[in-house]
Amino acid sequence: MIWLFWRQQRLEAAMALGLLALATALLVPLGLHMASVYAGSGAAACVAHTAADGAGCGGILDDFRHRFEHAGPIVPWLNFLPGLFGILFAAPLALEFEHGTFRLAWTQSVTRRRWLTVKLTTIYVYGLLAALGLTALMTWWRQPLDHLQGRMEPNVFDFEGIVPYAYTFFALSLAIALGVFTRRTIVATGGALLGYFALRIGIQTWAREHLVPAVKVVWRPGTPGPTNLDRAWNILSGPSDAHGHALPNGARLPATCLGGTKAQAERCLNAHHVFNVAVYQPAGRFWLLQGIEAGIFVGLAASLLLAAVWWMKRRIA
Repeated sequence: MIWLFWRQQRLEAAMALGLLALATALLVPLGLHMASVYAGSGAAACVAHTAADGAGCGGILDDFRHRFEHAGPIVPWLNFLPGLFGILFAAPLALEFEHGTFRLAWTQSVTRRRWLTVKLTTIYVYGLLAALGLTALMTWWRQPLDHLQGRMEPNVFDFEGIVPYAYTFFALSLAIALGVFTRRTIVATGGALLGYFALRIGIQTWAREHLVPAVKVVWRPGTPGPTNLDRAWNILSGPSDAHGHALPNGARLPATCLGGTKAQAERCLNAHHVFNVAVYQPAGRFWLLQGIEAGIFVGLAASLLLAAVWWMKRRIA
């Protein structure tokens, strides 16, 4: 039976491998080029020796960032993959409930519990292996940029660590639950994709920065500010008042402060009571935020899965 279930998923596994192969073909050449420039330009040596303030390292690192920070236009589209993995591997089970073919297996020597256990295990193993492939690819590709910028920015955070597995687990569970409840494959796959993206976008856009209270620092121009912003997730930064309230979009800095030397500009800004503010999530909170967000998705996925299993056992004959 186990061998049969693995074979039943071979088409979906081939499609998932095709998606990963396409992403690999697009990202590997760029990743190799980026790694070569990172080593050859001296950026790697600057990072290794933490010499960003001397020997021209500031300019070297800035040049590397500007050259590659927006590299890989395919990356935003890869946000679709965990949801697609969930739909691909859950679709055969939804089809079985739509067509009623599951009843044939339940009338054989296999118990309902064993059939369900092996079926679900096969689906989740396939999905999580696909998520592993995506995470490994993205982690390798972004290594040089991670050394410079950290892993807190949204388009990085979503592809590294443990959250890709939680996203896939949630997409699988949502598709399975909808397939069991409605017995309609189109509803299950379409609803799972919409639900997956609604939750992903909602958490990324509005909730993630509030999962842990952000750090807020206000300082005078000319005085040392936070030293760990390069690798942090910068939520807000710019000129502010003494209380850290950002200046309104329409407000302009005094014209007299825009010319002259840096020291003159700083004195002018201080005279006009203009401060700097930074609101950010430090790089050291990467695993904390990963754990909280993954817990949200895994908790919802587990609830959906338990509800689907209960429905299959109690409400489907």
